[in-house]
Amino acid sequence: MKRLLGWLVAAAVALGFLLPLLWMLHASFRPEAEVFAGGLRGLVSVRGLGCDHYVSAWRRAALGIGLLNSFLQVAGILGLGLLFNSLAAFALARLEFPGRRGLFGLVLVLIILPVEVLAVPLLLTVRDLGLTGGHVRTLAALVLPFAVKAFNIYFLRQHFLALPRDLEEAAVVDGAGPFRIYWSVALPAIRPALATVLVLDVLTHWSDFIWPLIVCTRAESRTVQLSLANLFTQPPIQWGDILACAVLITLPVLLVFRLAQRHVVASDLGAGI
Repeated sequence: MKRLLGWLVAAAVALGFLLPLLWMLHASFRPEAEVFAGGLRGLVSVRGLGCDHYVSAWRRAALGIGLLNSFLQVAGILGLGLLFNSLAAFALARLEFPGRRGLFGLVLVLIILPVEVLAVPLLLTVRDLGLTGGHVRTLAALVLPFAVKAFNIYFLRQHFLALPRDLEEAAVVDGAGPFRIYWSVALPAIRPALATVLVLDVLTHWSDFIWPLIVCTRAESRTVQLSLANLFTQPPIQWGDILACAVLITLPVLLVFRLAQRHVVASDLGAGI
């Protein structure tokens, strides 16, 4: 009985979280005049459903170029980030060098700094580097400042510390150097942690708004969040189009999480602490 009651409570809580998403999905297919009609009871109505809002949102928000820019931004951050963050984490976890503890302390300090604090210094830096103005340069400005993250270095370092020393000692006996140990032994052993970092970065940068708003000064460099925001300021304000756009930009995040879910669940956030 207690088990059944637990399942019912869990289902009720899950439904409470899902209702806004279900309403958004259903309302995106409804005629504009009926988007807010009927409240939650409107979820069971199928009258007048159609895909007009999706066609309109794709055209009005230039969603195709927005999706492409966000995909390139996230892919660049993931590709560079997984390499550089894991290298730095492995060095801080396994290599002995002067100042290692102090350097790790600075990494921990950087975790607490929000992007709002760093926005102006980052903007001045990318401007001085000539990374503003063109499409390719703007893409570099979106990627490079966030390829290396203090939290990711800390998180991966904790998982490297949790690895048994026997693995490395066996690799050393076979003649492997530090980089070979990192690439062939340590990195495959922390795949769940890498998947967790990947999902967190996708969630963070797919929903980026402040930094793209600062550096994306041309329509062809807009990301999906700027495309969505444009529908709030571009007359006429069509809530059906806004909801359809929100559905479309949510689907890639759900897909990534679904593919990496098994690895994320296997990851231990407290490893090595």
